[in-house]
Amino acid sequence: FEWTIISRRSCFRAGVRYYVRGIDSEGYAANFVETEQIVQYGSLKASFVQTRGSIPVFWSQRPNLKYKPKPQISKMANHLDGFQRHFDSQAVLYGRQVVLNLINQKGSEKPLEVIFDKMVTSLGNGMIKYIAFDFHKECSRMRWHRLQILLDMVTEMQDEFGYFLVDPDGNVLLSQEGIFRSNCMDCLDRTNVIQSLLARRSLQ
Repeated sequence: FEWTIISRRSCFRAGVRYYVRGIDSEGYAANFVETEQIVQYGSLKASFVQTRGSIPVFWSQRPNLKYKPKPQISKMANHLDGFQRHFDSQAVLYGRQVVLNLINQKGSEKPLEVIFDKMVTSLGNGMIKYIAFDFHKECSRMRWHRLQILLDMVTEMQDEFGYFLVDPDGNVLLSQEGIFRSNCMDCLDRTNVIQSLLARRSLQ
């Protein structure tokens, strides 16, 4: 078989970490990436798509002399408007969304988890399901087996979403009916782990 990974980084709200966080007034999220896993087995081709992106509210984390600058949430911005713009555009592209927020639920990251949860509740969009999973707490002291807790939470939804499958003649046999949108602070390490687990499960 042939296995391919394609990551498509958005050209909107581009920039390096710390300097570009959150969303802009149009709802574009920083570090937004669509990742597609493509598998060709015999004459069939299958695809599984996931996304990642910065927490979609107005916040910043400008570098200073501290090792880990404290995130700052804007007190003036209309968070719900930007949040809705972001997910309205995502719904058009991908349909149902399961949001996996992997940041800490205490310390300096906690306010971001609180406002993310609040925005999902305020929006009241039935196409969005929010799951907060404190990656560092659950997997502290190398307890990587506890990632199964999150996988068990999303198993049924991943089975419902399925994957895209096409035959040699271009006939679509299956379609993916929704996606997982994962994030941590940088949308890098923690997000990579979870996306790789979901991608691997889609192959089973």
